Amino acid sequence: MKAPSTAPSKHSFDNKLFGNMYGMRDWLADKGIDLTLTYMTETLANVAGGRRAGIDYAHQIIMATDVDLEKLIGAKGLSFRMLGVQRAGRDVAKDYISDLTLFEPQQSYGVGGNVLYHLVQLYLQQKLANDQIIVTAGYYPPNMSFGSFPLGCYALDNVTCSHPTGVSVSSHWRSWPFANLGAQIEYDPIKTVYIRAGLFQATKKDGGNSGFYITTNSLGVVIPMEIGWNPSWGKDHLPGHYKIGGYIDTSDNKDLYRSINGRPIVTSNLPARIEKQRGAWYIGGDQMLYRLGPGPRDGIMFMTIITGSSGTSLPFRHDFTAGFVAQHFMPGRPGDYSSIFWSELIVNPNLTKTQRLQASIGLPLRNGVKAIETNTHVLEFNYGFQFSHGLKFVPDCQIIFRPDAGNYYKTALVTGFRFQADL
Repeated sequence: MKAPSTAPSKHSFDNKLFGNMYGMRDWLADKGIDLTLTYMTETLANVAGGRRAGIDYAHQIIMATDVDLEKLIGAKGLSFRMLGVQRAGRDVAKDYISDLTLFEPQQSYGVGGNVLYHLVQLYLQQKLANDQIIVTAGYYPPNMSFGSFPLGCYALDNVTCSHPTGVSVSSHWRSWPFANLGAQIEYDPIKTVYIRAGLFQATKKDGGNSGFYITTNSLGVVIPMEIGWNPSWGKDHLPGHYKIGGYIDTSDNKDLYRSINGRPIVTSNLPARIEKQRGAWYIGGDQMLYRLGPGPRDGIMFMTIITGSSGTSLPFRHDFTAGFVAQHFMPGRPGDYSSIFWSELIVNPNLTKTQRLQASIGLPLRNGVKAIETNTHVLEFNYGFQFSHGLKFVPDCQIIFRPDAGNYYKTALVTGFRFQADL
């Protein structure tokens, strides 16, 4: 076996802090192996409004291995991926902004910190028919393949990044870093169009501080579907990404308003009615409006998402997001960008009705909040600096209106930064 070479790289590692590492990455890439190690902190402070002022640090370390099994062992079109995260720190939303965590300003903390090591992805992928058919099976979050809008991750908050939170919170349509056992198939009839469908296990959240536990104890199944279109417009080849999709969840879940006899839970003193099936839909996309450089994101881009949920057990009914990103608008600074996003979550009317009924008869409100929940939204803007290959620094500001989706806490002003090192 030959040792790593110090000859010029055959692959691009411009996004890595340590580059080719004296030919080691080239040597691995020739054998189909790619290793990822990324450190990211999102340190944010609530400086006004909310519950009280304060600052929290949180970080996420991503460790991933991608293997092209065709290069390694000759298995045509077959690849393997394993990814896990280590998370630590404090949650600025829970500590300083509100009683609930409807908005997580720190995507790196999200709904899954703290964990020593949490398995997020472990799957095989097979490409067939000249890559027109792609089959994936294993353990991974359905939201990484269905309803994912990567442009939203220019923002720090986890409602905007990178899937529609309003139709995934408290559902079994799981999102990073939680995962399900499942499989999916994608068919690309033409280069710019894909059709994707999957079948995933519906389970309770698994893991804990170790995060290796994969259960086969199912509550039902989740069936996601998506159709996407990725056009390129005009002489400047302005890329767009459009998608429509949704999911069906066959698990049993408790109604937020009605009891087993059809009357309100609050006044009947009976258990909640069981909803036998539920689901949600989404439509959205992003489009480059004006090109500023040769890269796929070198330009002014617009993104929007609209979602809705059916049924009586999910806490949110709608999720709206819209935003602009401008990247490579400064000559010689292709990695710098500026972004602004607005997102809103609309609470399920069944939850609002329950809380109004509780308030009318002097009972504590469901979820432990101090005001009736109706809607909440966030305005976020930032600027990203590319210090060098693999190093990014992003000062960020978020204005969170109606924390806890009610009018008890004042509008919160959150500021801080993201720092990311791709090693």
